[in-house]
Amino acid sequence: MKGSPSESTDRTSRRRLLQASAVAATVGLAGCIEEMGTEFPQNTKWPVSERIPDLPVRERIEIVEERIHELAEADIAGPDELVSTLGEYDLAVESIDRERDVLTLEYVNTDRADEGNLHDVGLLAGGYAALIDSGFEAAALGATILDDAPASYGSATIETPWAVEYNHGELTAAEYGEHVAGTIESQRYEPEVGVDPEE
Repeated sequence: MKGSPSESTDRTSRRRLLQASAVAATVGLAGCIEEMGTEFPQNTKWPVSERIPDLPVRERIEIVEERIHELAEADIAGPDELVSTLGEYDLAVESIDRERDVLTLEYVNTDRADEGNLHDVGLLAGGYAALIDSGFEAAALGATILDDAPASYGSATIETPWAVEYNHGELTAAEYGEHVAGTIESQRYEPEVGVDPEE
């Protein structure tokens, strides 16, 4: 049975009202989103260390930053002085060489289970900044991280422009550390389980 013309008109009017409401809601939301985008602009800068709020736990960049400060002011005039200064912090350097314009260094991380790599890489970054500040010229420091076997299990790179910018105050220690920490590559070791599977 067909409805009367007035019922058909009512349905059409309701449909148009619902469509109009949906369009109005969409426009309203678009305005909110646009306003939010204006209030919270998209982050286009990196590093982001100086833009992160304080947290109740220690962040990895804080560890690197702290270690950079420890060595950045040291008097390090050449690679041998870098090795001896790192030795004072129990960082066991196996070798240091210059390959073309890159200073290469191998060191043993004996505390990787307790401290990871950040503690040592932070010291390297601070020491390298001090070395560059003394007038030493190189394009980068390439570090090979050894385990206590000793076998290579990781690496890190410190680009000279980062050290120069840090020395000139154009990068904070946190920003410099963020650049350096971003280059760390290391092999993951499976955790040792001290339980016999048959028990």
